[in-house]
Amino acid sequence: MLHKDKKSISTKASQFWTIKAFAAMMLLIMLALPAVAHPPAQVSLAYDSQNQNLEVTTTHQVSDPTSHYVFKIDILKNGVQVLTKEYTSQPTSSTFSYNYSLNASKGDVLKATAYCIIAGSKSAEITVEDAKLVVQQAGVKNTTNGNTSLPIELIKLPPGFKIEIYAENLTYARSMALSPDGTLYVGTRRPFETLDSPNGSSPNGSALYAIVDKNNNNHAEASEIYVIAQGLNNPNGVAFKDGSLYVAQINRIIRFDDIEAQLASPKEPVTIKELPEYLMHGWRYIGFGPDGKLYLAMGANCNVCQHNDELNATIVRMNPDGSDMEIFAKGVRNSVGFDWDPATGELWFTDNGRDLLGNDVPSDELNHAPVQGLNFGFPTCHSGSIPDPDLGSDKNYTCNTMVPPSWMMGPHVAPLGMRFYTGTQFPEEYRGQIFIAEHGSWNRDAPIGYRLALVRLQNNTAVGHEVFAEGWLQNKTAWGRPVDMQTLKDGSMLVSDDMNSVIYRISYNSS
Repeated sequence: MLHKDKKSISTKASQFWTIKAFAAMMLLIMLALPAVAHPPAQVSLAYDSQNQNLEVTTTHQVSDPTSHYVFKIDILKNGVQVLTKEYTSQPTSSTFSYNYSLNASKGDVLKATAYCIIAGSKSAEITVEDAKLVVQQAGVKNTTNGNTSLPIELIKLPPGFKIEIYAENLTYARSMALSPDGTLYVGTRRPFETLDSPNGSSPNGSALYAIVDKNNNNHAEASEIYVIAQGLNNPNGVAFKDGSLYVAQINRIIRFDDIEAQLASPKEPVTIKELPEYLMHGWRYIGFGPDGKLYLAMGANCNVCQHNDELNATIVRMNPDGSDMEIFAKGVRNSVGFDWDPATGELWFTDNGRDLLGNDVPSDELNHAPVQGLNFGFPTCHSGSIPDPDLGSDKNYTCNTMVPPSWMMGPHVAPLGMRFYTGTQFPEEYRGQIFIAEHGSWNRDAPIGYRLALVRLQNNTAVGHEVFAEGWLQNKTAWGRPVDMQTLKDGSMLVSDDMNSVIYRISYNSS
């Protein structure tokens, strides 16, 4: 009996050390994975009817294609899965193609989905025609001799409104800020798929622009666009105060003093605040509040996780010189837009919900933070009432202690910039209301977003949500992606589009 007990103990010990070794091995594997996970940037399809061949071309830019790669391609014909191929690496660190023998006839709808080994996927769809080769891909951009030709006639607006190109060739135009003198400052952010390149944020970094419409013709000629700086680390956030331009990069906030007088040749900027450097959700958004403080959105460095850094997933504020930084709001996964109600001085902000819970969960959010110290739920609670299945699924957990969204924007619409309309050109019904740029979904089977939304307020409460401008999404393919808005002195509204590197102007005329 004693012999059997010893044998049992020995077996259990062996099992224990086997499990421990396995756990250690898995930890090493996880540590070896890239710090940044992202879905493929683009998938395009080409079908050769004569040879019955489907070519799937995928762009998934990574630093190591043996550890961060597209591991699976799914092919559907008329909604039915007909082929699945799995891989242990990808052929290149950027764009590559796979060819599949596939029998298809005119009218058949073919869909391919490429899956990242770490997180996310991207799909494309085509309808087979008689022609030998049919190609469809996400995004439509035709550029000839530097002049961008975009189908803005597809944009639908309410009666009386008009959209036109205000400025072009602003590479990856993102957030905007307007000085009292009317100078428009434009931050930029390179596409997410380029951030994981061997050279970090890209070989040449990103540019920072200023626009002065000197002839007041509501269009920025090339001579009216200034490149303030180049080679910056994704200078997404811009804000203006007391003659200085503040710029938020991934790793720091810098300040250009007396910028209006030296747009053509600015002096070296001053660094006012070093920031934790991480790529995922690291494109910072900034703005000055009614209290004179500089507010900064600090996105979560993950899709969903508990984090030891107390600044992670917060909105913070500080003095203009970077001193006395404090947390204003917690539980904010990824805000890339906020503004203050001109009537109350209270903060409102957009927030992008977590991924990989399905097409319709959770909803992205518009939130209201009238006071400091509120917690908006991330990472344990989503959309105000959904416990995270990994971090908040305990049966005793409740979302009741978290602040619910003021308005549900919809799943994966990616709300970014938001502005209270403070002009007078638009009709009365739009004044004091919230405009939101929906950048559009990247991880949803049926894409949504890619439009401007309007959230209506009554008595400081969101009461309605409607589409204001749409048409950047055509037949499940996006040709443009709105990012941010800015109201000009004449009451017209500017809208940036990082996919096409342009800024649109929306104006109203009742006649």
